[in-house]
Amino acid sequence: MPLLPMLTREQVDPEVRSLWDECERTYPAFRHLWATQAQSPTVFRHVWGQLLELKRRSPVEARHFEIGIVVASALNRCRYCVSHHAPLAEATGLTAAQVAELSRLTLEPLPEDHEFRARPGFASDDSLVIDLAYFLVWSVIYPHAAPVHPRIVHVLRRRLMARLRERFSERQLEELTWRIVQCVAFNWHNDFFELDVEPEVTPRDVTAAEAHA
Repeated sequence: MPLLPMLTREQVDPEVRSLWDECERTYPAFRHLWATQAQSPTVFRHVWGQLLELKRRSPVEARHFEIGIVVASALNRCRYCVSHHAPLAEATGLTAAQVAELSRLTLEPLPEDHEFRARPGFASDDSLVIDLAYFLVWSVIYPHAAPVHPRIVHVLRRRLMARLRERFSERQLEELTWRIVQCVAFNWHNDFFELDVEPEVTPRDVTAAEAHA
């Protein structure tokens, strides 16, 4: 059972009920998440209002948002987010095998000469989004556990950014990066409050290592 109760429509602040209704229409499968975050009208208004606005207006392809979210969530072992976004990634055209591969990613060493070459089995743009999501999580977690010299992180960040600039606009890079790091916040939020996957959503394993634990 989640550590924070979910609200009903009648319990939320009246000023956010129109947003609640839009979430019910657009994101019904995520009800446990937004009904929990509705405990704070401020968080609910700004987080879910932003998500709906990005969905309506962002120049980033839905496919790339979903790739980034699945990768970050898998690396953070957030079963809630992987279970929800894996099928959404498949709906954008990724194969089940591609999504399964993303869901099995784990943090590994990145040498200073790492070139961020296209990953086998993925289109070049998709591969860059995988690398972006991977690096965003890796650069915060892995160097402190390994450790990795800050110079290496700096060199890799600049190299990846140069690759990304070749394929994406600055607005796309901002919105894609923000959505991925926002997803990391969701991962931590969901883990701390022990959110259950909704009954209509099929749970998915997040890594091969966890599946055998």
